[in-house]
Amino acid sequence: MTTPPKPYTVAIIGGGVAGPVLALTILSNPSLSALYKPIIYEKLPEPQESDATSAATYAAGAAVALTSNALYPLIRLGLKERLDQISCETTKIDIWRAWIGGVHKHYNFVTNPGWKKDLGTNLRVVERRDLQGLLLEKIKELGGEVIWDSKLKNIEETTEKRLQIIFESGSEVVADLLVGADGSWSSVRRYISEQIPAKDEKVARQERWKPEFAYSEGIYGVSKKIEGAETQPGDTHWILLDAGTASTWALPNGKQFWTISLPSSAPPERESSVGENAEREYARYHALVNTGGYTSKSTEAILKAHEDVWHPVAGTFGEVFKNSERIVRAALWHRAWEPDEIGNKNIAVIGDAARTMVPTSGQGACFAIEDATILANMLLNHSPSKNKDGSLSFESAIEEYARSRVPRNKRMANQSYWTGVVSLGARWWWRWLRDFGSAWLPMSGDPKDPAKKGAKDPMGWLYDERYKVEVSSDAVGTEDSTSLSS
Repeated sequence: MTTPPKPYTVAIIGGGVAGPVLALTILSNPSLSALYKPIIYEKLPEPQESDATSAATYAAGAAVALTSNALYPLIRLGLKERLDQISCETTKIDIWRAWIGGVHKHYNFVTNPGWKKDLGTNLRVVERRDLQGLLLEKIKELGGEVIWDSKLKNIEETTEKRLQIIFESGSEVVADLLVGADGSWSSVRRYISEQIPAKDEKVARQERWKPEFAYSEGIYGVSKKIEGAETQPGDTHWILLDAGTASTWALPNGKQFWTISLPSSAPPERESSVGENAEREYARYHALVNTGGYTSKSTEAILKAHEDVWHPVAGTFGEVFKNSERIVRAALWHRAWEPDEIGNKNIAVIGDAARTMVPTSGQGACFAIEDATILANMLLNHSPSKNKDGSLSFESAIEEYARSRVPRNKRMANQSYWTGVVSLGARWWWRWLRDFGSAWLPMSGDPKDPAKKGAKDPMGWLYDERYKVEVSSDAVGTEDSTSLSS
């Protein structure tokens, strides 16, 4: 009896959203799971249910919005029922203008944002930790493996041209394929960039892999239900400020995901937002505050300056701050990397490691889910080849993945950046354009209205994509493969 060949090892660095979606997509597909064994390596310690405020539990963000382009792959993975339970459908977005002293004015509203009939839902908002927990729980059900406390230190090539991955703990693993889902400051992307020949090697090593500062910063958190506040399920509020924007997004059980985005002249001295002693408790708000590399003094000053910002439900943002368990401040970065910077013969990056966008797009997590789905699809349709020296090459799959992603990445990153510039209103002309457009331009009506049937969605290029894993007619080296069931 012939022993079946061992599956190729896929080491996934990062257990946020992109990495788990890739692992789950592989494990859910009979053909992919027979060929590949995904293992997730996450630098943070395993989250504990009893420690709701731990850094590990919150990973790298408070909450995310999921539009149809991301909901579709998750639904195909069989997650709809649980996703509906842990997320909140956004039913309305009210747009306000607020000035110093509590003066405010209602500008406009959007009804049923992101509605798509084929999915039967508007956009949905979910706490990042809950989405991550759902994905990891499903991975474990399918026999997947997650190894915590594994911070990447170095990547080396073995004599057999496989990848030796070295962690700061001293442990080492060997993988056939390495996927970096390790964020904007990706160590895996840095390694890829260092392999690219360049006339100026110093520029290639020190600059190509870095994101660019977007001259803005964000403060965000999740607020518990505010006692006495009257809220409507699914209501969301955008508040335009003299310099910056604030927002609250409805979550299940009356909770709110809130954000404040501000213009900024320079990033913190420490570029990465993750470091020792970055988090401390502020007695003023009874919350843990992660300063993201900024000073505690400047962070507290910004929060205090926005305490009196008017809010239609809580009264002021000060009440929102006081009801938050954890507050995060972060510099905002952006860049869409070139194809040769997000993959080579046996390494690829996905999620924020492939493209970093300012949050005005609301597409960070959505594009991470797209990346994972498309990379899995390319692995299904482009089997690894053997080089002359006998080593494996995943070049065909990775090249197709990078080629298909970069144009879309660049379009979304560019749109997000300029939307951010206008919405922050750092200059009077941008502020005038933002306020005029928000108050007077029509918001396209209710997409559920029968009269709107057949109307073209100006954002259809973004929301109407339906990525899936299935064998294509021109699959390379794929035999008897089975696609995901609908």
